[in-house]
Amino acid sequence: MPVRVDPSGRRFVQVEVQIQRPIHRVWSAIATAPGISSWLAPTSFELGSDGTPRRITFDFGPGSIDAVTVTAWNPPHGFAVESSNFIPGGPPVNTKWNILEASNQTCEVRVQHRMIADTNEWDAYLEGAESGWPEFFENLRSHLSS
Repeated sequence: MPVRVDPSGRRFVQVEVQIQRPIHRVWSAIATAPGISSWLAPTSFELGSDGTPRRITFDFGPGSIDAVTVTAWNPPHGFAVESSNFIPGGPPVNTKWNILEASNQTCEVRVQHRMIADTNEWDAYLEGAESGWPEFFENLRSHLSS
């Protein structure tokens, strides 16, 4: 799917998956270091004095460590982060994770990557991220099945 542009000029991609698990299980899998480390990448959380995450660091391998700033935290419905390293040399990217409870035992997980850019120069990075999510979502489903 091509990169979309909203009225404010933000370029974005969005991917969703249905997960047949209760919202608290899905939240634990995407919003805790042990949870997300088990299906996405080794991850650590730096907590603020109130216990809320302030920074999350994803380790995708040598040269691919991304420390993001948490900009919103709304358990168990979602969170948002901003990364200045998502695209090397590119604009910051905001990523929003949402969990929408469709029924008692089913949730939709929605991940959206957004950036402000005047041109399509960085679109290939967003498209690459979008194309990688189906495999990661299969990992998430597998993790939640165990």
